Amino acid sequence: MAEPRMAALLAESFAVLAREQPAAYSGMCARLKGLAVRLEVGPESFTAAFGVGHAQVRLPDETEQAQVSTGRETVLAVLDGEQSLTQAVLTDAVRVVGPLDTLLRLHEGLVLYVQGAARAPGFAALLRRLREMGSSIA
Repeated sequence: MAEPRMAALLAESFAVLAREQPAAYSGMCARLKGLAVRLEVGPESFTAAFGVGHAQVRLPDETEQAQVSTGRETVLAVLDGEQSLTQAVLTDAVRVVGPLDTLLRLHEGLVLYVQGAARAPGFAALLRRLREMGSSIA
């Protein structure tokens, strides 16, 4: 597995969200409670798992109910508004696999995460660090 830079950044983003936007964090965790999602960003593979009041990033263990695969450049394109998430999925720049009910919950959780992130001052530094990672993990 590649150096876990994206995993560490996601874990830190959960901590920032919990601290700066606790309502968004608890709403996301409640909506995603019991789910584990395998994330592949470039060569890096990790899992985001959710429970009552907590989100964690861990190594994959084949218990994940869904999988999302993409590259760092696609993540930045979506965050910068250069490409919609829908367009990224339809063009396979983001690949999502899982049961429909799980994918709907993931979408709802992602919306809560993004709404909180947009209001959390600490996310500006996280985005800057994502940009600084360079194309080595794209």
